[in-house]
Amino acid sequence: MRIYFIAVLLVFSSCTDGIDRVEEPANLIPRDKMVNVLKELVKLEAHVQAEYVSVNQFHKVMVNSGDSLLESFEITLEEFDNSMNYYGSRQDEMMNIYSDALERLNKELADIQSE
Repeated sequence: MRIYFIAVLLVFSSCTDGIDRVEEPANLIPRDKMVNVLKELVKLEAHVQAEYVSVNQFHKVMVNSGDSLLESFEITLEEFDNSMNYYGSRQDEMMNIYSDALERLNKELADIQSE
């Protein structure tokens, strides 16, 4: 899953006006659901990274846990990949999705800290 975040960052860092837009896939994950999926992936990655120092262990756990997370959202890896490609080809939309995910993470953190 970490590879997806790195890929998105690479897309953003190599932004030009000539980025080809990907056609909307039939199985596109709706924007709001995509925000939630990415928010949960960030939390998952932070947890796994804190628990597993070994890169090999981290990778194995992240792949298995990422697959389980997608399954919990009733999303296939293909749907996730297609949606990431679609949103990633629309830089402003992808940046807004990540901003919304960050806002939701910050809200969760504030709620936990206020308890």
